[in-house]
Amino acid sequence: MRQFGPMRAVGKRTASDTVFTSYQALILPLIIAAMLPSRAYAQQSDLLEDFREESLQFKRNDQLGVLDRPQPEYDPVPYRVDGVEIMPSINIDTLYDSNIFAVRDASDDLIVRVRPKVTASTQLGSFNITTAAEVDRRQYLSTDSQSTTDYTLGLRGRLDASRDGQIYIGTRNGQATEDRTDPASPLNLQKPVQYRYASAFLGAAQSFNRLRIAGRIGVETRDYKDGRDGLDVPVDQDFRNRTLFTSDMAAEFAISPDTSVFINGSVNRRDYTTQPALSPSRDSKGYEITAGTSFQLSKLIRSEIGVGYFKQNFEDPGFEDVDGFAVRAKAEYFVTPLVTLTARANRGVEESSTLGSGAFVATSFSLTADYELLRNLVISASAGYERDRFQDIDRRYNITSTKMRAEWRLAPRFALHAQYDFREQDASGTFPGREFSRHRFLAGITIAGM
Repeated sequence: MRQFGPMRAVGKRTASDTVFTSYQALILPLIIAAMLPSRAYAQQSDLLEDFREESLQFKRNDQLGVLDRPQPEYDPVPYRVDGVEIMPSINIDTLYDSNIFAVRDASDDLIVRVRPKVTASTQLGSFNITTAAEVDRRQYLSTDSQSTTDYTLGLRGRLDASRDGQIYIGTRNGQATEDRTDPASPLNLQKPVQYRYASAFLGAAQSFNRLRIAGRIGVETRDYKDGRDGLDVPVDQDFRNRTLFTSDMAAEFAISPDTSVFINGSVNRRDYTTQPALSPSRDSKGYEITAGTSFQLSKLIRSEIGVGYFKQNFEDPGFEDVDGFAVRAKAEYFVTPLVTLTARANRGVEESSTLGSGAFVATSFSLTADYELLRNLVISASAGYERDRFQDIDRRYNITSTKMRAEWRLAPRFALHAQYDFREQDASGTFPGREFSRHRFLAGITIAGM
């Protein structure tokens, strides 16, 4: 489902100036506790899925979907050097995009995308360390001005403090490009917006028979690059530079082998380092809390449904506070061992990059089908709908999307893939914003491991 410091900016500061001086703004969560009996009795679910950190996700039960099952005969094998596992890989894709600027007047282009990546991991007693580096180059063949290069460096550690307890720590740094189709993307720039980011988190999880609790605190800075409009006039993006602080807690209690109840809580604070003249401060703080149940109706159906409430309060009355009904839901139907259907629903608040708007509420639904046509050939199809309602300005987006993908594993080192996706975005309101439709076709190869 989609990721804060008490200082008001006076003048212009860089994100790196702010991050280390604002750690005191981290809000430590209250610990949720309860009493219980039998870990083997409990069905664990992805309590921390909303934390957006794979390292903190809890284990599922034994039933695995088509995309989750290991395939030892086709999975790539890492190199092993003195106790270190090294996994190099490279993705080479050719992509046709019918609307590279995501506007009504479509312009198409052919894009070559190359993504080399290397991951290394080692085990030092009960401490596992993993590090990774990736470069992402997109080369537009006819419109070179749109070409971009991104990169990511990451480090993550997991300490198995006991059989039932783990401690996690990690950091990510890099440069990313904002997709023009993103509802938060500016409308009038020649090139898509790029930003640099740096983040760190510390988390822990502990099981007590039927009860499992987990928590996480994190910080992230973003520094956006300025752009230029169609007349080559500089367009300032510094008003988007920010430091984000988050604190999350979750707890799940197993009622039976097939049913558990859970509660997730999250608080955040956003500190913007620059305030445009004559514009209200974008600093805010907020929270979201959801509660629900994870249950298995049979061996074929597994669901997790959480509902609750979110609120984001802006420090300046120039921006309207946002609150509403929060939803995080997922259902999996294992039609056969070869077919998995997955439905998702989400509703929450997202940050807006539009001057005059502090946030928007996003509501989305999707349905995905994965089919293992052959042992080494998986076909997937999905459809989705999203509605975005902006605060402070009259703007609404209705977004529909479809995607089809096929992955054919030729051998542990080699895999071919092809994909088609379509996206249509309708805008309404006094300030309607971006409206477009786009088709994309992709074909490529992945080379990994030994």
